[in-house]
Amino acid sequence: MSKTIAIYFSDSEPMAYPFNKKQYLEIYQQIISELESRGIKVFIVRGDSYIKNGRFGKGWQFVNEKLKESAGEVHVDLIFNRDDKNTIPIIDDCKIINQPEFDQLCVDKVKTFETFPDISPKTASIHSYQGYLEQIEKWRMKPEEMIVLKKNFETEGRGIFIIPIADVKKSSYKDWNNVMVQEFIDSSIGIPGITDGLHDLRVTVINGKPINSFLRVPKKGSYLANVAQGGSGTSIDLKKVPKEVIEFVYRIDKKVKKYYPAIYSADFIHSGKGYRLLELNSRPGVQHPEWSKTYKKFNDGIIEMLIAAVNE
Repeated sequence: MSKTIAIYFSDSEPMAYPFNKKQYLEIYQQIISELESRGIKVFIVRGDSYIKNGRFGKGWQFVNEKLKESAGEVHVDLIFNRDDKNTIPIIDDCKIINQPEFDQLCVDKVKTFETFPDISPKTASIHSYQGYLEQIEKWRMKPEEMIVLKKNFETEGRGIFIIPIADVKKSSYKDWNNVMVQEFIDSSIGIPGITDGLHDLRVTVINGKPINSFLRVPKKGSYLANVAQGGSGTSIDLKKVPKEVIEFVYRIDKKVKKYYPAIYSADFIHSGKGYRLLELNSRPGVQHPEWSKTYKKFNDGIIEMLIAAVNE
């Protein structure tokens, strides 16, 4: 009997993100075509359609490069979580990549810090402007020092401020609930042999194996290296990734191994204090030849991971 995989996205409309972007649409169609050629059915599922026990209210399949809605409920053996807005419910009654506990470890940046405190910037969770003031006082920081504020659980650089403490106002956020305050790490010294200035270095990992790496640099006048915020990315040969970073990846994976099968990326920055883990991302996007020299290695890794997981 053939197995079925559901690929979950946040938005409810069938051709919404990521299929409204040509490159993402192309790559997902290629991945799905390969899975189907190996005898696996693949459905796109979205929004709040999950019922229970691997059942969704509806789904869509690509037929002649067009999405066709299912006639009724969709029953699946494996869910591949591609949620970009943290809308997916906690699913513990069907096999899912990534497992909810690991997904939350990555999504919740405070949990990431608490799990890897010795290699991460100081991080704390606050829920009010007064809580922010108390945290700054606790850390004994001066008004001229830089601080990082993030809306916890957000992605793609949304809700981030990297500014002097003196510039933080109560009006910086309409709602200070679930705000994360983090030590600022100055990466302007670059990475020897790779870049001369501000950056972050991403390593993508599938089941413990580093697959590829990207250098991301912010646009002029910004500290945010996220491509969604105007940053730019360049593929980096894994052989050029600093040894210390790869050692950190393996240290991280020792704690992640219990969640296999797992896919994630780890973002690092380099400063005068060495390398630090900025964040983990449990939903790294598929890769396109316009963005990555090693896109095929990564996308093939996703395919093989899904095939192995659904057949276990």
